[in-house]
Amino acid sequence: MVELFGRDKECDRLTAALDAARHGKSAVLVLRGGPGTGKSTLLDRVQALADGDFEVMRFDAVESEAELGFAALHQLLGPHLSQLPKLPDPQREALCQVFGLQERMSPPDRFLVALASLGLLAARADDRPLLCLVDDAHWLDEESAVVLAFVARRLYADSVAMVFASRDQADRIDHLAGLAELTVADLSPEAAGQLLESVVPGVLDPYARAHIVASTEGNPLALIEAARELKAHELSGEAPLPDPVPLGRALERLYLREVLTLPTQTRTLLLASAADPTSDPNVLWRAGPALGFDASAAAAAEEQNLISIRKTVKFRHPLIRSAVYYGAPLAQRARVHAALADVAGGLGEIDLRAWHLAAAATDPDEDIATELERAAERTRDRGDWTGTSTLLARGASLTSDLPTRARRLLGAAEAAAVAGSPGRAQALLDEAAAYREDRGYNSLVQRVQARIHRLTGAPAAATSALLTAARELGAVDIRMARDMLVQAQISGSLAPQGASRLNVAETVRSLPLPTGMPVTTGDVVLEADTAVHLEGLGSAGPRLQQAIEAVRREESTTPELFQWLAAACSHATMLGDDMALHDLAWRMQAEAGRQGAVIPMALALSHTALSELIAGRLAESERLFDQRAALEEARGSQLYLGALLIAAWRGRFEAARTLTEGVREHAARTGQGYQLVFCDYARCVVELSRGRYLEAYLSLEEHIGDTCQVKFAVVDMVEAAIRCGKKDEAMLLVERLSRLADRTPVPGLLGDLARAQALTIADPSSAEALYLQAIEHHEDARGPSRRARSHQLYGEWLRRERRAKEARHELRIAYELFDAMGAGGYAARTAQELAAAGDPVETGASASGSGDDLTTQEARVARLAAGGATNAEIAAQLFLSVHTVDYHLRKVFRKLDVHSRRELSGQQDRIISA
Repeated sequence: MVELFGRDKECDRLTAALDAARHGKSAVLVLRGGPGTGKSTLLDRVQALADGDFEVMRFDAVESEAELGFAALHQLLGPHLSQLPKLPDPQREALCQVFGLQERMSPPDRFLVALASLGLLAARADDRPLLCLVDDAHWLDEESAVVLAFVARRLYADSVAMVFASRDQADRIDHLAGLAELTVADLSPEAAGQLLESVVPGVLDPYARAHIVASTEGNPLALIEAARELKAHELSGEAPLPDPVPLGRALERLYLREVLTLPTQTRTLLLASAADPTSDPNVLWRAGPALGFDASAAAAAEEQNLISIRKTVKFRHPLIRSAVYYGAPLAQRARVHAALADVAGGLGEIDLRAWHLAAAATDPDEDIATELERAAERTRDRGDWTGTSTLLARGASLTSDLPTRARRLLGAAEAAAVAGSPGRAQALLDEAAAYREDRGYNSLVQRVQARIHRLTGAPAAATSALLTAARELGAVDIRMARDMLVQAQISGSLAPQGASRLNVAETVRSLPLPTGMPVTTGDVVLEADTAVHLEGLGSAGPRLQQAIEAVRREESTTPELFQWLAAACSHATMLGDDMALHDLAWRMQAEAGRQGAVIPMALALSHTALSELIAGRLAESERLFDQRAALEEARGSQLYLGALLIAAWRGRFEAARTLTEGVREHAARTGQGYQLVFCDYARCVVELSRGRYLEAYLSLEEHIGDTCQVKFAVVDMVEAAIRCGKKDEAMLLVERLSRLADRTPVPGLLGDLARAQALTIADPSSAEALYLQAIEHHEDARGPSRRARSHQLYGEWLRRERRAKEARHELRIAYELFDAMGAGGYAARTAQELAAAGDPVETGASASGSGDDLTTQEARVARLAAGGATNAEIAAQLFLSVHTVDYHLRKVFRKLDVHSRRELSGQQDRIISA
């Protein structure tokens, strides 16, 4: 084992990672450092330490493979596809599609591929610990980087250690950001001197030692290569050292000089190795006859330690590969790529053949460009958007016809955006936008620009780009223009309230559907939303209801179904129709689950969680919000909104205050203004629970308009207004509620109206009748929350009317409903009223093993398990491995002192407190 100098801390961390995996706990570490700091050597060390009791997967990324989507995943997981039968069907099918083992009509969902990869690695680690090493991770293709980062974040209780070596990435999204890191810096002068002495075979002069260490600043690679380059008499002090000592770019020149001393056959073999992205020795030997080399040509290169050829072809350092490839004349590179193209064709690798043909081309060639475009289509179908972008961009570079070139560049830009590479996408789009002779094309450029804006968290800018696209396209293709406006409507709904949504409506009116053109569901949705913003809810109500019914009638196979369902959910909340919201949201979630579409699932979860929250089914709402938050965490981000809303209803006021800060920061960073509205709603719940009515009223005062998404809180605003002396404002709110209930006479709204009228009417007998009417309607509403609040307010009214016995009856019903829901804040307020009415609530002694001891992840697992979900189902919902779920569940059982899921289901109150 090679001796390492000055790396004790790094070796200790790597040893600890292996020890954790040996004991059933996952470990992830990212080694960060500049070129030549010894990251690869540290990976070699941990691989050597793991030898014997670990199964090792290793992938050494190279720059040329960064354009081949899923390249790393193919090499890491390819040998382990025997584990596929252990995966759930949707995950197995997604991974099969990536590996070309199965075809589907649409590309696989990237996060489903990631979840499948997590399951595959976890399954592989059942028999023996697994070590996954990725060197030069900054060159990972985008798809593999997303998947491997996902896996690293969701591993916890599996016998898997993952170690990445990477440089800092200024020009790409760093998907490894946030994982445990260790900086690998240059060596200290003492350690650098020790390393230099170990690689110098003869005498090393103290002055030369100090000068080389200072010149290299302790960079291990520079030290080693300087020792290789310098002559013995220079190192011994018999001759002066060259000034400067070869560093940086000089290293590439040094490698190139070393290569140029080799025989012609060997140099050609090295160039073929550098040009082949598969690193497969069999490809080399097949290409050899056409290029004039055979296996014996490798000996000279291996003797100089430039390359090793075993199961794969590996250069000693990526700089050597770069020097070999870019140091060769263009004509020679083209000849090698042409030979490799023939080999790829013979092996049936038609897409790789197209890639090599493109690299061999030195002039525009429409035949090759067309073949690249076809390869891009096949690559897209496998979910490789990075490869799709690369192939289309290369095809564009070989295209003479300007419109065709522009179309290919535009496709490359869009594929790069889908891949999650906004910088590359913008560069390609800027090039594509230089062609401006076609208004229809210009609008498509703006549509891709909108996608890039969404990717970078700028929904308002995305809306603006889509509006520009629709206006450009309107005179050319009104159908496509209006379809873009549906997308703009959704982008606008995420942005802060105001101009963006109004601008969408004005643009829709400027682009009416021509007479005779068939009306689609998208048109109905679009016109309804437009009417709300330009005419008000009173005029738009019937159209919103028509849009909801049109969406309900759509088939599951409709491509636009998800965006229409999202719009219809928004319409239902504008109308205050909790029944429609429930049906639409759960349909969206069911369809997303059936199709394995993770991003639509995220939107569906937001709607279903809100629907259950409104109903007062807090446990179910929390489960859904948990799943939504887990998805965001798997993507390397955080989402606190669901936790905030649940904390507010639970009466966990300090937690709500802390979470509010996180929500506001996230909303500001992502431009998602809708979160601020619900943040203020959470504050309203908190203040009403505490009987602070002015604060409750002010929290939502600015949000109760025609387009607001919190119509279910209007009745709460009436209560807050009347109790803080704002009677005129309360009466205006009652009028608004009356119009809502007339338009949408669902039990929830009808009961809300009766309660609001009871709060504001002066006549006691009329007030009582209205309270009873509210309770009657709310008994037919979804969930217990509205009914509980009506009993609560009726009981408070009775106590103020000095009817204590009747008050106690109503308040006791309210308290029991709130207590069963887990609505701690409202339960506490009701308990105070009961005490004042002469019926104090007895609080039981705190149970041992409080749920407060549970971690966030343990509480999520416990809630799902208590609800009857299996470990596999919990793993799929929280994006974890089954082993991790099992680990957390065992800890939950121990902390709560339960021994079965049946016992756990009886401990909901203790889980809730976590």
